[in-house]
Amino acid sequence: MTVGISVLAFNHNNVLRQKEGIDMKAISELRNGERFNFEAPVSIEDNRSGYRYDSTMFNYSRSGMYLETDYALRPNRKIKIKVDSLPSSPAPQNLFAEVRWRQPLPGRKSGYSFGLGVKYL
Repeated sequence: MTVGISVLAFNHNNVLRQKEGIDMKAISELRNGERFNFEAPVSIEDNRSGYRYDSTMFNYSRSGMYLETDYALRPNRKIKIKVDSLPSSPAPQNLFAEVRWRQPLPGRKSGYSFGLGVKYL
């Protein structure tokens, strides 16, 4: 018998929180690639509106990243992320991505309102 699980939230500590008191799982069990913890300021540009927002990246991989921002980007929204430097590349980069999920972050230490999971295009 298979039990359906509803996802409530992801966080930058690579933890998936779930409903119904089900144990927490590491997100790495659900990913194709390894995540690297690295906190850095990034700039997000919404492709639709052209607006730019400050945010902070908390981890990244070859296929995506987790970041926090005050802008409530909806899933499937296309964005451009400007990263000034990564450990693997000290030169600034423009990464094109799609928002896969967002989660409100009430009372977070970072001061941002939303956590976003994005996948590179």
